[in-house]
Amino acid sequence: MALKRLAVWAAQPYQKDRLFDPASPLNRDNCLEPFHALKARLSAAGWECRTQDAYKAPGIVPDAVLFSDLPSVPLSSALGNWAGKTRNFLILNECEVIRPDNWDLRNHEGFEAIFTWSPRLVDGRKYFKLNFSMTFPAPDAAPTAERTGFCVMIAGNKKRPHPLELYSEREETIRWFEREHPGEFDLYGAGWDRKTFGGPRLVRALNRIGPLTRLLAERFPSYRGTVKEKRPVLAQYRFSICYENAREIPGYITEKIFDSFFAGCVPVYWGAPDILSHVPKACFIDRREFATHEDLYAYMKNMSEEEYAARRQAIRAYLESPQAREFSGAFFAETVAKAVFI
Repeated sequence: MALKRLAVWAAQPYQKDRLFDPASPLNRDNCLEPFHALKARLSAAGWECRTQDAYKAPGIVPDAVLFSDLPSVPLSSALGNWAGKTRNFLILNECEVIRPDNWDLRNHEGFEAIFTWSPRLVDGRKYFKLNFSMTFPAPDAAPTAERTGFCVMIAGNKKRPHPLELYSEREETIRWFEREHPGEFDLYGAGWDRKTFGGPRLVRALNRIGPLTRLLAERFPSYRGTVKEKRPVLAQYRFSICYENAREIPGYITEKIFDSFFAGCVPVYWGAPDILSHVPKACFIDRREFATHEDLYAYMKNMSEEEYAARRQAIRAYLESPQAREFSGAFFAETVAKAVFI
């Protein structure tokens, strides 16, 4: 039987098959494991799976191409001389707040199957359910007493002019803790020591001028720098602030709440309106239930050790359940491979 090939369309840093290299520095927190699992699943079925440059350079036309979010140019332009010769698949990762072009149905023409977390699109014919996927390590079981920090946030400093964005809510939470309880909150992530320019593309281009962004940066006293891996940092804290990039978008549940779960840290979550359809209520604190930061803080501060332990146990039970498996790398590989094999 002739060898079949799947090209995974990757951004430049992930090319040369770095997308599939577990030892790559790009594989922070083993975030690329779903693609490693996909490569292994396809290999077992007699398929080769590589990044697109591995086929473009020698002039090989693969049987299928998998895109993670829409390419920045029309599909036919991205494919070049592959256009009309390959089966094309698409994973919709980013929501409309970040990538509005992902959700313009006209852009979906030319794709045989599209994988999405959005229940609004899933029909079992062209659109197939696929959640954000990640590695499921054994959850951290360190005693609560070893958690010397109270609350933490790990997130990038971003801005987006959209009515559903939660970037501004993250910043409000940061500023509240810095003002009211500065010794009980730490901030990590990229960009908090730089000014982020938003708006038109010409203005956003100023973000490339490092000295200017640092000079004009606001000061965040809680900022502790970037992290190489999230889990060891989160494991030092009792609670973490886990706001999605956007709110009120059904199915949009990213790695943020799971990062906290894997570290045995109880998350304060805000994002998908249907979160309870995917994650049990006992596993997290629902930010929507608190009218003010004062109310939220009081609840966190007064939580008994018994309740805290029960929440951590609920997290461990959930991560071992079939319900959580739908967010795993194994499920990702099975779902994509099934469509490719048809």
